[in-house]
Amino acid sequence: MTKESLRKISIIAFIGLGLLLGVYDANKPGPLLLQGSGTGYNGELSVELQVKQKGENFKIIGVNVNHTDTPPIADPAIEILKNQILKNQNAELDIVSGATYTSEGVKEAVKKALEKIEK
Repeated sequence: MTKESLRKISIIAFIGLGLLLGVYDANKPGPLLLQGSGTGYNGELSVELQVKQKGENFKIIGVNVNHTDTPPIADPAIEILKNQILKNQNAELDIVSGATYTSEGVKEAVKKALEKIEK
């Protein structure tokens, strides 16, 4: 067997392995998307949690919040709340001073989203 033949066989093997792994990953279920809503300062806000399941355990891996509250006040508070959600892995959130209604709305929305796991 020449070097060139061995090189071609190796390349084909690596391509085949890559395709096999690609198909395997494509069949893996993605994260669950759980949604909940709550009442913020200017009305309803919504929270979407990206949750990964491992066996019977769940881990929140992403948080998105849509709101109509005052951006200069609500946006920094929401960033703090997102970090708390990812750290605590629950709806036990500290209220952010100056953004009480936004904080309460996010907390309410997260609780509603997480209730969907328990059902």
